[in-house]
Amino acid sequence: MSARPVPVSGDVTPPKSKKLKKGSASRPTKQKKAKKNKIRTYCRRKAEIEELLGQMARLKEQKEKYTKRAEALNERQELLRREETNQALREVLHNQRLAFASSLSMVSQILRQHSGPFDTLTHLPKDPNTRHIALLRMKHERVQRAYEFMRERQRFLDVTKEFCDQKKFQATNGDLCSERFEVVPLPEARSVKAIVDALEYFVYNIEISMSEVLGDITIRENDDPRQSSSVAQHRLVTTIGDIVQMDTNNVAFNEYIPPGPGQNEVGFSISDAVDEDDAFPYQPTRVRQDVTIITMVSWNRLPDNKPIIVLTRWWCLRLRQGAIDVPSSAVARIQNGIEHIGTAMVEAARTAGAQGNMQ
Repeated sequence: MSARPVPVSGDVTPPKSKKLKKGSASRPTKQKKAKKNKIRTYCRRKAEIEELLGQMARLKEQKEKYTKRAEALNERQELLRREETNQALREVLHNQRLAFASSLSMVSQILRQHSGPFDTLTHLPKDPNTRHIALLRMKHERVQRAYEFMRERQRFLDVTKEFCDQKKFQATNGDLCSERFEVVPLPEARSVKAIVDALEYFVYNIEISMSEVLGDITIRENDDPRQSSSVAQHRLVTTIGDIVQMDTNNVAFNEYIPPGPGQNEVGFSISDAVDEDDAFPYQPTRVRQDVTIITMVSWNRLPDNKPIIVLTRWWCLRLRQGAIDVPSSAVARIQNGIEHIGTAMVEAARTAGAQGNMQ
């Protein structure tokens, strides 16, 4: 058998190397990345919601804080506005009061001269029959003027509640004056006629009433009036505390108007000073007292529409300037005396009204 020929070394070819497969051990291997924990959507939404709720709560707190601050500022502004408004109103009221005060000052000065409703001078002749006729003629005018005066004097007053307006002053001619207007409700009274009769009886015995109430002796110089008559004259002399004598000369009128169609029940007791008296002239050695008294008794209505009898009264006392010097103590005694007489008249009316029957 023949041998294979041995290749020449120069002609020897190296053996082919084997190709390495991909991913063989000779190739460096890559490290695997760690997987991240993926947050679930509902968890993320929940966290967002919680964060938004927290923000909303904080915003709500801030809102409440600013709301309260705004309310406080608004209240302060409202308070300031109200204070400004109130101040403006106070200024208006103050100016109105000043205007009223000025008007009252003017009225007070006018009333220093004359304040009563009666302007006609009262002159009584000497003959008794003529005097009586003159009094009867005066009555209608005096009652009519008294009614008109009292109606206007109480027009804007609540006459179901007590009221009193009193003043003392010196007239422009030097006379010393006292004036009073009062409203006296009589809730227990039941009869206007009974009150008018009681007032008439009180005035009929005025000298006795004055002596009992004041403690100063009062005597009548003229004849006693007829109690059944609606007109009378009272010529009185009073000794004031053994210091001075006082002249009083008055005419008196009583009127009772029963209820009727378009007419309310009303009663009047009126006294007015006599200016000149031919039968009983004023004595210069005595202090002269002029007194005008108007008393009206009528039905009125309470707020609940219940009827009530009301006594309204106006009086003016005037101590005339004379030749004699009157001590201040005597002046005070005279001025206070008419108030005591008025109180006694009201008590007489109160008692009579309560005892009377409803008409």
